[in-house]
Amino acid sequence: MRDEPKTFFSHLDELRKRIVISAFATAIGIVISFIFRDQLFDVRSGLLMFPLRISTSDILSYIFNFISRAGINNTIVNLFQLFFRSRIYSSNTVSLFAAAPMEKFMVVFKAAFIVGLLIASPIILYQFWAFVIPALKHHEKRYMIPLFFITLFFFIIGAAFAFLIVIPLSIPILSGFLPSIQNQWRLEYYFSFVAQIILAFGVAFELPIVMGFIARIGILNAETFKRKRKIAIVLIFIASAILTPQDPFTLFLMAIPLMGLYELGIRFAIMVGQRQRETELLSG
Repeated sequence: MRDEPKTFFSHLDELRKRIVISAFATAIGIVISFIFRDQLFDVRSGLLMFPLRISTSDILSYIFNFISRAGINNTIVNLFQLFFRSRIYSSNTVSLFAAAPMEKFMVVFKAAFIVGLLIASPIILYQFWAFVIPALKHHEKRYMIPLFFITLFFFIIGAAFAFLIVIPLSIPILSGFLPSIQNQWRLEYYFSFVAQIILAFGVAFELPIVMGFIARIGILNAETFKRKRKIAIVLIFIASAILTPQDPFTLFLMAIPLMGLYELGIRFAIMVGQRQRETELLSG
């Protein structure tokens, strides 16, 4: 026997239940992360303090060794290496402070909320897909589920790139200006800086997925993306200036990988075009 279609109120009741489960899971995640707040904010071992502790000279050595192994060894790369190393070696140590009675608590609560969402994300994602998948057709399920995981993968790669490379490189460069002035940063500003860059890079790294989607719905194709490459580079720098804080270093650290992701997006558009042509031949 076929299941009878659910009514609007049945769908609404199911949505309410799944939202309640997701909210409960998030609350548990927040409590867990709040209990382990020292592991997040301790200066010597806290996760969010990692960009302040890591040796940026080691990061630079790894990056430029990777570039040289890839066969890229020109004057511009060498100048960038000298510039970054000179700024890092002349930078000051950054110390954090709280300027208001509730500042520590509010920053810890915000961080606990974000980490709590991450802890609860498997349950939240399951509730979302359990609600949406029954409404999808077979061919839609075949495309949507892989697309979801690819999108999540690129977001994680962008966020990890920001946290492990961009932020540790940006902090000594920014603190290196006016070395005679001590770097005492407010805890709230530091956390906002880190969160903004991680979110911005996570979103920006979705560029290939967006390009593939645009090609899929027929607005632009791979050949158009190739012809408009110069315009795209200008738009990438504009978007990087908007998404990153007001400094040129994180702007370049976002724009450079985005130009590589644009080329990857062209490959995605080519694959989408080939798949559409194969589908048309089979249906014809």
